[in-house]
Amino acid sequence: MSPAQVEPLVEAAGLRHVYREGDSTREVLHGVDLKIWPGTNVFLTGYSGSGKTTLLSLIGCLRSVQQGSLKLFGDELRGATVSRLLEMRRRIGYVFQGFNLLDFMSIRRNVLQTLELQSDFSPREARRRCDEMLDKVGLGPRIHHYPNDLSGGQKQRVAIARALVHRPKLVLADEPTAALDAKTGREIIELFQRLAREQGTAVLVVTHNMRLLDAADEIVRMDDGRLGTAVTEQISLAFPTLSESQLIEVAAHARQRTYRPGETIIRQGDEANEFFILLEGEAGVLCEVPGVGSDHLFRFNRRGDYFGEIGLLQDHGRRMATVVAGGLADTQVLVIERAAFVAMIDESRLTRAVIRDEMLERLERLASVRGSVV
Repeated sequence: MSPAQVEPLVEAAGLRHVYREGDSTREVLHGVDLKIWPGTNVFLTGYSGSGKTTLLSLIGCLRSVQQGSLKLFGDELRGATVSRLLEMRRRIGYVFQGFNLLDFMSIRRNVLQTLELQSDFSPREARRRCDEMLDKVGLGPRIHHYPNDLSGGQKQRVAIARALVHRPKLVLADEPTAALDAKTGREIIELFQRLAREQGTAVLVVTHNMRLLDAADEIVRMDDGRLGTAVTEQISLAFPTLSESQLIEVAAHARQRTYRPGETIIRQGDEANEFFILLEGEAGVLCEVPGVGSDHLFRFNRRGDYFGEIGLLQDHGRRMATVVAGGLADTQVLVIERAAFVAMIDESRLTRAVIRDEMLERLERLASVRGSVV
């Protein structure tokens, strides 16, 4: 959701890109639309060869825009000169999966390189900022060490320091945790995002790691050069208990739906035939008691929150409460029909147990609220 009165840092519209291979051509981006807002963390997922790296290189001014529009910091990049692209690169931070550190330089020198490229470079101020940033990533005592003296996680910390030391408004990270174990990868992402938030920096992360997606403000997926909703990844956030094959199967039966503020998503007493996973916005749950009134039960406002399971799992098959889209902006949800929902919980007993436990807690709250209203 875009902040009021704020322009996007990145704005792509109808972006297309073609690679020429001898006498033939291969289109890798097919009319991509994307906006990245200040201070947000966007995760880009998709299979290898889907176009993610090409999109990242265009946003990073490492390639020239061929067709469509791509604006960076409000400036159009299509038709930009080589010198203009080079100037824009200085305003971006880059983090790569291979670290890209120079082994013959100390880690301080590796980080200093970024500041030496800036037009306002001052040796004394650069050393101060460099040492301060290395201290923030936990490597202050090791500023004179060399990359070969460091672990993989420590090398990535140096890469993060190098990307953020010049205080860019945008950071591009290509598989920043690919060479790290799960625990270190999580620590690196959390450190990365904390420092980026402190500087008001927007971050675009390309990743295959579905277990890190809860750290994103927004998740988008690239499939065959087209950008769309990351359905599989969104379902994974709600149900990490599902296997990859189960996620793919459920995603094939899910569709996206949008509700305006105040619009009813579920009405108490109606037949239960759909299950919902929240993508964006919020939804409030109301318990209605005929002749008495209604009372607010709880609110869903986190990506991956789900609702609608009670009616689907109860014998009567009716909605026990009303759910209404809230907030000031549209609420977006993934909708899974009854048959696909039943198949999902039949295939994964652990997922079924998780959903049933959540359902029982909600039923207890529903019963207590009804009793207090009556």
